[in-house]
Amino acid sequence: MEKIPITRNGYRSLNQELQYLRGIQRPRMLEELQEARLFGVKAGNHQYLLAREKYAVLQRRIADLEEKLHVCEVVVGRKFYCKQVVFGTVAVIENLDTGERHEYQLVGPYESDVKSGRLSVHSPVGRGLMERFEGDEVTVFTPGGMRAYRILAIHG
Repeated sequence: MEKIPITRNGYRSLNQELQYLRGIQRPRMLEELQEARLFGVKAGNHQYLLAREKYAVLQRRIADLEEKLHVCEVVVGRKFYCKQVVFGTVAVIENLDTGERHEYQLVGPYESDVKSGRLSVHSPVGRGLMERFEGDEVTVFTPGGMRAYRILAIHG
């Protein structure tokens, strides 16, 4: 089974969410379910049906987080000076067509959020940037079309 890379903060965040769902949300949902069950387990008891559906959604989310944490591998950053784009580094790139500049940290797919500046290493742009150096120009095929970027800077 292939391990999915994740940063320490990303792993910690997923684990905290899982603990919250297991320790706080699930007991609350079980109380709601038991309260709704007092009115009978019938097709007309909408409170029970809603509580049961909410509990099923919660259980799916818990199972999803457990699976993600099971396949994750925490990647610790490099301890030497490197000017190459690798997992965990921050790359400042410029779109050669529009002149827009963006700063992205390359992270695993479970913690990526482009709006927050975290780009997945499995995304088209992330794959194109991997193992490149400052000054390199990268052409990437994205769902929105072909894009050309220049790597302006790399931070550790």
